[in-house]
Amino acid sequence: MRWIRIGSALLAAQMLALGVPASVAPRWFFDWFPFGAGWVAAGGPYNEHLLSDLGYAYLALAVVLGWAAARPVRELCLAAAAASVVANTPHLLFHLAHAEALPTVDSVAENALLAGAVVVGLAVFFAAYRLRPGDAVAGPAPTDLPRERP
Repeated sequence: MRWIRIGSALLAAQMLALGVPASVAPRWFFDWFPFGAGWVAAGGPYNEHLLSDLGYAYLALAVVLGWAAARPVRELCLAAAAASVVANTPHLLFHLAHAEALPTVDSVAENALLAGAVVVGLAVFFAAYRLRPGDAVAGPAPTDLPRERP
């Protein structure tokens, strides 16, 4: 079940990769993300408010996914993975429906990355679902162990 921890960390990294630039430098994110390809700009006019709010939402999701990677108890992992799937699935569907906005190579790359995030989120969700309620993925953290009394 180490996959739950790794998958949650990958999803947190994805959210950070989107959330940091979108919240800190929304205009740069709009014009240049990723690596100068301008995937965001291909989708419509610039709106600083919406882009920065999106960045903050991604950062919030990164916190929850990172927490799930660090302290992978069943319920937290289920909630974090479900939130990731809820965020990434409509995002993927939108880009699939508007694939003509980008050159073919960019569209395929963008949709493959988005589909990968959905697949990882679903894999983490179903792996966590198989755990018993209250179970931790890798056993209790050292701070959760009972302490001996003197």
